[in-house]
Amino acid sequence: MNHERASLLLKLASLVLAAAVAVGLQARERANSPLYDYALSDSTGDPQCGFDFVDLGPTGLPLAMAPANAAAAGDDRAGVLALAQPFEFYQEPAASVVASDNGYLAIADSLEREDGSDFSNDCGLPVRADNPAASQERIYLYHDDLRPQPGAVVKQAHFSRCPRTSAMGAPEACTVVEWSGFEREGPLHSSQPLHAQAVLYHGSHEIVLQYASVDDSLGGQATVGLQGFDGRAAREAGCNVARQVRPRQAVCFRDPRHPATHAAQSRRLFR
Repeated sequence: MNHERASLLLKLASLVLAAAVAVGLQARERANSPLYDYALSDSTGDPQCGFDFVDLGPTGLPLAMAPANAAAAGDDRAGVLALAQPFEFYQEPAASVVASDNGYLAIADSLEREDGSDFSNDCGLPVRADNPAASQERIYLYHDDLRPQPGAVVKQAHFSRCPRTSAMGAPEACTVVEWSGFEREGPLHSSQPLHAQAVLYHGSHEIVLQYASVDDSLGGQATVGLQGFDGRAAREAGCNVARQVRPRQAVCFRDPRHPATHAAQSRRLFR
């Protein structure tokens, strides 16, 4: 009887192990699948990734920013933005995002799930975010330890017809989140602030990062890229490289389900 019980337990353990391995392989295949590999290009080499900074005008509203948590520095604030239309990130539905003063968007619906206090950027994405409440699905516009200059603001606007045409060519809706008046934390103040925006397209799910100006650190300590699938997949445009992003430059991440209207043979990919 003991022998039969031991044999049964061994079989059950083998089944559990096999199931776990299968799930792990499926998750890995999904994360590494070319279907989820965003095409990366920028405005210096891709005519379909042009710099066209969106003027938010009266449509742009300040996002209510709150301290990340009791232990965080005073400039580590975040705000929740409920999206006016559905958006998909790594093919997963996203109904809201959290914007951090530290230059990134996280796919989350509350500050309890993402507190925005991640001030330490990482290279070699994907990397597990380690702030107390962290979403691993992120859009890194200019992730760094940033502080607001006087009058700094994070604004957002939704457009039923986006002022900036996507790579699809046809009109589509977009949400724009803009950081204006920020600089890298440090002893010296920047002569000019970071003024940049993330454009999220609701039809093609393309993501475009645009830089009207960058602070005097020139992005030398910042991460620019995407990270999804709970931190198992990523597309990194640059990290800790000065001038990787420049004033009047756009960086485009195209969902592979919605390729550009024409094959951009002259497109320069970061990697």
